[in-house]
Amino acid sequence: MSVSLKNFPLKGAFVVLLIVVSIACAAEKNVNVAMLLCVFPGGGQFYTERYVPGVIIGAAEITLGYFAYKYHREGDYTRRNSMLWWGLFVFGYSLADAYVGAKMYGFDVQTDLDKVSISYNMKW
Repeated sequence: MSVSLKNFPLKGAFVVLLIVVSIACAAEKNVNVAMLLCVFPGGGQFYTERYVPGVIIGAAEITLGYFAYKYHREGDYTRRNSMLWWGLFVFGYSLADAYVGAKMYGFDVQTDLDKVSISYNMKW
């Protein structure tokens, strides 16, 4: 028995996944790529190697999309619209978070507090 990609229903998704993985392995983080990867739930966060926010944002987008579809099938358009608005909010937050994450990627925040001093001089 041989397996052919022609019969594989998700071969397009598989090719897209391979492209995303190859882009994500790049050494330098590009803001434009992070924005494009936000099409996938949590993709921009995974690209900037921030996995916990990626999982949270991805789960939120998928859950809101599921409930929007469920309410649409039930004919409850008010609740569907509410889920879509919340999904738009989460998507906007995902874009902003991925942009900041790509801009701040590799930025060293640690500071030696022993070397920091505050002084104030007054002239009379």
